[in-house]
Amino acid sequence: MATILRSARLLLATILGVGAALFSAANADEPSTGAKSPATVILAGQIIDGRADKPIKDGVIVIRGNLIEAVGKQGEIAIPEGATIIDAKNETVLPGLIDTHGHLNLRYGAGGFGGVNGLNSQELAPGAEQMLYMVRDARASLLSGVTTMRMVSGGTPDNPIDLYIREGIKRGIVPGPRIIYGGTGLTPTGGHGSEGVWTDGPWEAVKRVRRDALDGAEWLKILLIDLSPTETMYTDEELRMIISEAHRWGMKVTVHATGRWGSSMKHAILAGADNIEHARPLTDEIIKLLVKHDVSVSLTPLVYVGFRPDESTWDYLDNVATGPADWIEYGRKQYFDYLEKNPEVRTVDRPYEDGESHRGKRDFFPSNKTQQGQALAAFKAGVRISLGLDTVYYGAIGNAIEYLIEGGFAPMDAIRAATSVSAEAIGYGDRIGVIEPGKHADLISLRADPLNERWAWSKIHLVYKDGVRYDTLSWR
Repeated sequence: MATILRSARLLLATILGVGAALFSAANADEPSTGAKSPATVILAGQIIDGRADKPIKDGVIVIRGNLIEAVGKQGEIAIPEGATIIDAKNETVLPGLIDTHGHLNLRYGAGGFGGVNGLNSQELAPGAEQMLYMVRDARASLLSGVTTMRMVSGGTPDNPIDLYIREGIKRGIVPGPRIIYGGTGLTPTGGHGSEGVWTDGPWEAVKRVRRDALDGAEWLKILLIDLSPTETMYTDEELRMIISEAHRWGMKVTVHATGRWGSSMKHAILAGADNIEHARPLTDEIIKLLVKHDVSVSLTPLVYVGFRPDESTWDYLDNVATGPADWIEYGRKQYFDYLEKNPEVRTVDRPYEDGESHRGKRDFFPSNKTQQGQALAAFKAGVRISLGLDTVYYGAIGNAIEYLIEGGFAPMDAIRAATSVSAEAIGYGDRIGVIEPGKHADLISLRADPLNERWAWSKIHLVYKDGVRYDTLSWR
């Protein structure tokens, strides 16, 4: 079996290599000087640069190659001779959105067996089957405005599917967001995640860390659920070994940490984790620990609202939706329809109900009031909060932004959570997340004002990644 799997990996790598020769593209991680590149100039009604507290009215952005060359007000920025002019004078231009918790190979509620409504069996499916979904979901994500996605554990060590989609996108074979590869994940026997990533004992875990490192992972993910008010699923010895070895190889570590008591978060933070996924419950004690140890949080609010996609949701994406506007609006409508039918979701915490054995006793789904209130408290205390979609509504990160605003975040702060703060949290703050000279030209535009119009993210127009325009691509 191992020989077959190695052969499959070699075959897929060969296919990617041939594809790269046929469909050459610039390496998105290597800035171009743009010395001989013609300029593109975007004239914007307003620019939200991802950092400043106020937008630039009547703005100009000059792009050359894959980098931003100049940003400012019209009349103050020279327009290069021969530049291509893009008229977005009635639009808002923002940095490309960043999804910090991606699983392009998984579709919540799309069938399968095992824990988390079939996701475990989806993860163990043949790589070619998973790649069909990934190619579709990557395209939908990019066209919906997500220009960077950190993948947080996909596939298995013998089938590192996230690595393959990263290479396919980087080499120009398929369109999609810039992929930050987060390895294949580690969870103890019986833990959250498929048996393909079960790993026990410090030395077995170290071997797994090294394998992900050799595959080029920039992040490593550990999956934890509370066992009790004081214990989590890995021992402290295992956690320290995993995290220290990942750091030794130059990787950062993020930890799925959920439960009724917060014990998983406490152990992860004290063991040296760089980021926490989902982060529930965000108690005052845990918020203080996050601030003290400078640990960021990646929230995935839409996956915990209570509404669960099913096969009809994914059929809508694949066969009915006519474009990103249609798809994003579909997600917004399903969210509000669910809240109207289940108003208690706004205020009442619920038992965990996703089919994982024994987890219901040790975890819960927070109400909107609980999650939004805790997120706002963490933000005000100084915790860096980014946003991810997990396994629902690929690309519709704007709807997660609105969830934060609904919970009391200022619109500009919520937008920063999906742009500059996300970039810093994943270690890419020097390259993306802000519209300023020298940064990669990752930009989107809305035919709306997201500072004053709620749930307007379906009005997306321009999508640029690394200076290349993608919104002109077909939806399918």
